[in-house]
Amino acid sequence: MNTLVLRNVTKQFGKKVVLNDINLQIEAGQFVSIVGPSGCGKSTLLNAILGTDPPTSGEVWSDGKQILSPSRDIGIVYQDYTLYPYTTAQKNVALGLLWNEFNLTKRFFTPWRVWHRWKEHLGLAEKIHKKFMLESHEYKYPSELSGGQRQRVAIAQALITQPKILLLDEPFGALDEATREEMQLCLLRLYPENIQQKLRGEVPKYTVLMVTHELNEA
Repeated sequence: MNTLVLRNVTKQFGKKVVLNDINLQIEAGQFVSIVGPSGCGKSTLLNAILGTDPPTSGEVWSDGKQILSPSRDIGIVYQDYTLYPYTTAQKNVALGLLWNEFNLTKRFFTPWRVWHRWKEHLGLAEKIHKKFMLESHEYKYPSELSGGQRQRVAIAQALITQPKILLLDEPFGALDEATREEMQLCLLRLYPENIQQKLRGEVPKYTVLMVTHELNEA
């Protein structure tokens, strides 16, 4: 099953062509890296896939649906930490589930349902914290976490909503070498779960597309 398909994707800014006739297919469960120097259009490609800046021409499809705007099927983690500074690591991860399930109106008029589900969301956040070895840090605020820990929380935040594909925009570029390697290994621990799901005849849970300018990282 093709989770992501790009067909003749071109992106122009005025007369400047940044992406030219890009074709790409990624199957469910694949971990794919795109390598290129800074300024070559890697982030532009991810924005086209995410739906925040659609291509000038061509099509982007995810799980059989054309991407024309941002979708919950596609998550992204940026190099800069996208965490809410005034709440804990656990709540940062759980908030995505809450907002996916309850819009502002529902949160206002059905607070009892929100509270009940919020406790369940916190339980799910606790489980994914264990997957990323964050269980001893879940009640800390982002300012109390190291760079690597904050980025692990950001990845957990993106994965808990179970996107069909996770985009990584040079997510480890701001980390020191040792922490960077630790984060790479942490991400790769997800891949054996894909293998087990394939063996059971299931659709793999994790599909990852990462852009980087580091060949070793790719």
